Amino acid sequence: MSQLPVFESRYLPGVLQTYADSVAEALQVPADMAGVAVIAVAALAVQKKYVICPIAGWKEPLSLYIVLVARPSERKSPVARETTAVVYRYVKEVNEQNQQRIEEYNAEREVLTKKIFNIKQELASVKGKAKATREDLRETQQELDELEEVTPLRLIADDVTPEALVSLMAENGGKMAIISTEGGIFDIAAGRYSDKTNMDVFLKAYSGDSIMVDRKGRGSEFIENPALTILLTVQPAVLSQIMGNDEMSGRGFLARFLYALPASRIGQRSYRVKPIPDKVREGYNDLIYRLLSIPDIGFPRELSLSEEADKLAEEFFLEIESKLADELEIIEGWAGKLHGQTMRIAGIFHCCEYIEAAGNTPVSGETMSKAIQVGRYFLEHAKAAFAIMGLSDPPEVKDAKYILKRLNESGLHTISKRDLFDRCKGRTGMEKVEGMEPGLNELIQRGYIRVFKAEPESQKSQNSQKKRGRPSWMIEVNPIYEAIRDGKEQAE
Repeated sequence: MSQLPVFESRYLPGVLQTYADSVAEALQVPADMAGVAVIAVAALAVQKKYVICPIAGWKEPLSLYIVLVARPSERKSPVARETTAVVYRYVKEVNEQNQQRIEEYNAEREVLTKKIFNIKQELASVKGKAKATREDLRETQQELDELEEVTPLRLIADDVTPEALVSLMAENGGKMAIISTEGGIFDIAAGRYSDKTNMDVFLKAYSGDSIMVDRKGRGSEFIENPALTILLTVQPAVLSQIMGNDEMSGRGFLARFLYALPASRIGQRSYRVKPIPDKVREGYNDLIYRLLSIPDIGFPRELSLSEEADKLAEEFFLEIESKLADELEIIEGWAGKLHGQTMRIAGIFHCCEYIEAAGNTPVSGETMSKAIQVGRYFLEHAKAAFAIMGLSDPPEVKDAKYILKRLNESGLHTISKRDLFDRCKGRTGMEKVEGMEPGLNELIQRGYIRVFKAEPESQKSQNSQKKRGRPSWMIEVNPIYEAIRDGKEQAE
């Protein structure tokens, strides 16, 4: 990690740069941690209000999924509290302003709900003699359905299930942010509360695909153009353990995240530091507050590119594209989204510069250039993150590791290829015996195993004329590897 590029705050829009530098100094955290956090907060402030259109027919939402990898005691929580305080203040003020409307809505809803209940009771118990009619029931139900919902505003969630997240988004204009100093959301998506992964809301919200959820005993929830921003700070061990989930990788869940692995400052932090100047904090708070205050108009406003920005965007696309088949092949799924992610960052930076007038001015070449530099930063850190997770291995290496794990679990020195297949066939790509070949060849080349033919013993005496069966392919584990492995297990 020490060789990874450091986040350079000079690529941030002016207000964010000054504030991120002050946060890093005051809290003695890496520049990456403060810089990435303010980008995420800016994203949650503008998501669903704007989209960026690099070329005709292509629209990128301005939401981001970010994972920041940090050791314990890196002051992740203080950074999150400091950078999101303005969001909570905004939510509190909006809810105070809407308190009367919220109370009136709840009261009217309660009255109509009770009225509907009473009409149903009367119609059911006094057939033919009820004063209320089915027409009364229909009209009251329609009145309830048309009642404009007014609920308290919420913009940030933490440890939330996918089902609860959908409801939160539906109640808050189709958008939400998850900001957490733990990696629990990965656990939840992987099925902590169920026996299967549940990633649909995260997959759809990233790209803005409509979400429709039907639940037994509850009404349907429909979200058009959902928007979700995620900022998670997790420990390296958590990243490796949780995100090694094959289904998450296979469905592109991991490819949607930007990764930052800052070098630790533990052991080098100062005691007497410069606090964040009031003027700097006020400037940041004012910017985020104004971005949050931009009204939703029912559809996102479109951001276009200047001629210079368009040229830079094309050059960056071609730069990435030329490497997807070789240098970036091992993280192709992630790298294939990098250009779009970078366009999102450019749109966020542009909104921070122009705020309410962002839709009236094309994204400049300077803004695009800075966004591309940040994109390159995330590229290098993604390579390291996927290496930690073991997901940057070529397919045959990942298969080899899987097969070796199954061999270790068997405890056998020699096993037939057929029996080994029975232990491995649950893995995608190994539905047939032939699917094991790349992994087996990798293990053979690395000296972990050898494969040989074993002639079957005759079922009768040597004088018997009965033919022997087909020879079996057998796999023998290298005794040297077994000794090293078993010695390691005993040491543990």
